[in-house]
Amino acid sequence: MTGRPDLIPTLSEEDFRDYYWLKAELVEFCRQQGLPTSGSKREVSERIAHFLKTGEILLASRRSSSRSGGAMPETFTRETVIGSSWRCSQALRAFFEAELGPSFHFNQVMRDFIKDGAGRTLQEAIEAWEEEKRCPKPKGEIAPQFEYMWHMRAYFEENPDGTREDALRAWHEKKARRKSSGC
Repeated sequence: MTGRPDLIPTLSEEDFRDYYWLKAELVEFCRQQGLPTSGSKREVSERIAHFLKTGEILLASRRSSSRSGGAMPETFTRETVIGSSWRCSQALRAFFEAELGPSFHFNQVMRDFIKDGAGRTLQEAIEAWEEEKRCPKPKGEIAPQFEYMWHMRAYFEENPDGTREDALRAWHEKKARRKSSGC
């Protein structure tokens, strides 16, 4: 088989796992097959793999909404206290961009701070961001679900003079190949 196969109900679990899929593609497949669409990309992928292997529909895992600090506020200030179930949302990104400038992005330090920072303030998160900018730590591990980031880091390490367009072209070629092809 050349190129990536279509994500259809007759695709084998092995072929499914052997290619890169965007979360949007996974969610669309779930909708078409009556599978739950909630959860992380990894959770949705596992649900689809199980469906392709067995034909059974797994229910989405239920997350407790009763954890303290469950709902994020509609507006943020530097004094806002981070709740235990906060996520790196677009509204929170907008707050940090307004406070820190357009170069702000949720790097691993900030993702971890929001995930594990319950009871701390957004001022403390800002200070963590600023400290990271002053004294960056060596490149850390990229979580396995961030395949695009893995590719981009590796591409520029191997091609320091490469362009973003070259890296994206290589990414599109890579995701069209089987993972097990070794290339």
